[in-house]
Amino acid sequence: MPEQTEKKLTGYPSIDKPWLKYYPEAVDMQEVPSPDCSMVDFLRQCNAESLDLPALNYFGAKTSYKNLFETIERTAAALQKHGVKKGDFVSLCGLNTPEFVVLLYAVNKVGAVSNWLGLTSPVSDLKEQFVSTGTKLVFAVDLAYNIMKEAAQDTQVQEIISVPLGTSMPPLLRVLYGLKNRQPKLGARSWNDFLRSAEGSTPQPVEVKGNDLAMLEYTGGSTGVPKGVMLSNKNLNSYYINFIGSNCRGYTNYRKGERFLACVPLFLAFGVSTSCHGCLAHSLELVLAPDPKPEALGKLALRSNPNHIIAGRVQIDGIILAANRTRKNLSYIHSVMYGGEAANKDWERESEDKLKPHHVTARLLNGYGMTETTAAILFTPLNTSGGLIPFEHINVKITDPDDPHTEFGYDTEGELCLSSDTVMMGYFQKEAETEKVIFEENGQRWLRTQDLAMISTDGRVHITGRIKRIYHKLSPEKLGVRVYPMRIEECISEEPEIEKCAVVGIKDDKTAYRTIAYLMPKAGNDDRKELEKRVDQRCRAELPGSHVPDEYIFTSDFPLTRAGKIDYRALEEMAASI
Repeated sequence: MPEQTEKKLTGYPSIDKPWLKYYPEAVDMQEVPSPDCSMVDFLRQCNAESLDLPALNYFGAKTSYKNLFETIERTAAALQKHGVKKGDFVSLCGLNTPEFVVLLYAVNKVGAVSNWLGLTSPVSDLKEQFVSTGTKLVFAVDLAYNIMKEAAQDTQVQEIISVPLGTSMPPLLRVLYGLKNRQPKLGARSWNDFLRSAEGSTPQPVEVKGNDLAMLEYTGGSTGVPKGVMLSNKNLNSYYINFIGSNCRGYTNYRKGERFLACVPLFLAFGVSTSCHGCLAHSLELVLAPDPKPEALGKLALRSNPNHIIAGRVQIDGIILAANRTRKNLSYIHSVMYGGEAANKDWERESEDKLKPHHVTARLLNGYGMTETTAAILFTPLNTSGGLIPFEHINVKITDPDDPHTEFGYDTEGELCLSSDTVMMGYFQKEAETEKVIFEENGQRWLRTQDLAMISTDGRVHITGRIKRIYHKLSPEKLGVRVYPMRIEECISEEPEIEKCAVVGIKDDKTAYRTIAYLMPKAGNDDRKELEKRVDQRCRAELPGSHVPDEYIFTSDFPLTRAGKIDYRALEEMAASI
């Protein structure tokens, strides 16, 4: 990738923007729609010339963009027949099926807000989310209907509509699914009944603006109660705008009509942005994966021949395992991006080596982002060296963790802050929490990520730790020092026989903590005592004494948040109870 001529640096990354050298040619944005409109209008503008192309692919049953927009209109009319008005919250608890893609845009068309609920959320959280949003209408995938009904008791919810996973499957699969899933859903109105309620009707026009609230997505809750993240139409449309530069420069290579494996669930902001709205805006064909488990995803990837994949590491492992079993040629895969965890170069290289015999030449790209940023905002353009770069229309800086208005220069560790049109509106009904992470400076809104990082002069951002996970302990000299768990995890991860690890701090007394390292060994390694000895030796050789774990605990699995990340809060509770 050619680079621009180096310019003189001021010493401040947010002014110099040295990462722009990785985008050597300006993209002609004249034909790109303005993001300052509703999601559904933005999608229409992006696909004005793509109506005959397939938009959705569900177990081989395809829906064209023309038919998708027609179904959105019909569904919007049905929503209005049920009394849904602009500003209302409609709760959606679903998987990646055509019905929930349609609902995303139909709710948007009538000016209402999609309130996305996690299938694995506890009833207490669901009930709180119903009450706080004033939800009256709920759409639930049939697998979650009964828990939605339980959560809806003593709330304003008036109706729950059941949406079977098999609704849009090809006829034979639909029959087989119906035979296997005859769970009673007393009092439930079916999806088809819901649509028939507006037969022959057209939706009344509603003015929806770019800055209007479009949806609520909830944080993973790894450090407390999940917070509702308010995302506007402009937030979601701007993801496509930000992504267009990396696509045009050959990092992802999206081409109209190509297939995208949509496996990140829609109840995650990343699912809506990276696996739905952003891809449909590129006129891609979404291969919908309702079951994100590695084995099921591997089979679907081999059956549907996707050109592009964004997934978690375990899901990519599942695809590789399925390919190894069949020895299938996967040369149709043009790009692979993974997220949810920090970049792991060893895993990337191993995975690329495993994919090469299947004729995959794409390099694995790691994406970094948060629910609060709508989607990934940093990624690895090349994996020949460390670090990430921002997408083209995103600005970043490193600040003093105690004062976000004090920007640090290059190669100095501090808090990573970013500015982008994808940054959330704020936390729903939590103004104080919003003020802790959002600040304005010179007319720009900035988000405090609470991640530690530094920016090198070559424009790469290096994530070094998590502020919330930092804790203090006594050094061997009995001095209070800061401990960075991520640094310990990186050291332990270099041990060849360790599959995964996680480090937490457990309060030892009023002023200090003990360091506990959870270790997951690779399959076949049964000599725990010898492995613990090697890990401890590595830590003592490569880390300061204050960072050497006080205790090692072996585990066969890790508790996960609803976003699929390691639940450090649960680990802390587990360690404290020992």
